[in-house]
This record gives sequence, C-alpha cells and structure tokens, in this order.
Amino acid sequence: MQKNQIHIIKMGGTIEFKDPAYGEMNEKLMKLDPSIDNYLKNLVKPHFSYDTQIICEKDSREITQEDLKNLWLTVKNTKSENILITHGTFTMKNTGKFLENLMQKENINKKIIITGAMIPIVGFSISDAVFNLGFSIASFNVISFGVFICMNGGLFKIDEVEKNTELFRFE
Repeated sequence: MQKNQIHIIKMGGTIEFKDPAYGEMNEKLMKLDPSIDNYLKNLVKPHFSYDTQIICEKDSREITQEDLKNLWLTVKNTKSENILITHGTFTMKNTGKFLENLMQKENINKKIIITGAMIPIVGFSISDAVFNLGFSIASFNVISFGVFICMNGGLFKIDEVEKNTELFRFE
C-alpha cells in the first residue's frame, strides 16, 4: 500500500465556514469544530500521514497579495511533495495560476491540489466538502507534478476549469 505524506494548507473558504454569507450560523456551528483536522482525525482515521498549516482564514475574495506571498513561501519551502490547499471557490483558479506560474519560473516540482466546497464540511448533510476532500487526497496517487483543482469528482488543470454558479459545480 502506498502511504502518502500530505501537507494541508488552509486558506479559508466555505469548506471550513469562512464565508460571510453564513454570518450568525458560523458562530453556532463553530462549536462543532467544523475543521478538516477534526474530520480526518476523528472520523476518517486515514492511511496517510498529514500535517496542516493555516495561511489565512478568509473568504477567497478577501485574499491579499501578502496572503499569496505567504502561500508561495510555504509551498516552496515545505519538504512534502504532496500539497493540498483548501480554498474558497471564487478565486481558487486565480491562486492556482499564481502558483503554477511561480513553480514554472523557479522550476519547482510538487503536486498541488486546490479544493474547497460550496457547502461547509460540518452542519449540512448534503455538503460536497467531504467528497471533494476525499477525492483530492486520493488523486495524489495519479497526478504528475503541477497545480490542479479538484471539485465535483473532477480533476482539472488550471486552464481547463471554470466555476459554473448556475449548475453549482466546476466544469
């Protein structure tokens, strides 16, 4: 069995309730610990090792150049080849392009998957968060070096994906 080491970098977004649209609900559901760490440790008990790091906890429309710079330094300096970035869906493609350009420029070979959710990981039985997270983790076994977005059971190169808000999916 292949056992991956995955460095999970958190940027915020709906996946862990970093969406201003949820307002008051955020505070109430935070008591349930709607975190990826809690989900993996207590429910999944995975056959891979991981560590997590928070860069920011923002709606993706509020991510700054400083946040992106910190993300890049983390990606560049982590020893892990497999990097999973949780991110808000509004600007994940922009962040992917940013990382892809710097990886090419500096000739860095890592596997990066960016994922998120339209509905948070805890508090909604119909959430896509768990599916997107699991599919992303499994995808490290089949991807080559580069930056990908993993949403709705699809694994996309950055230039091949768009968020379709009418169909509530990436395609």
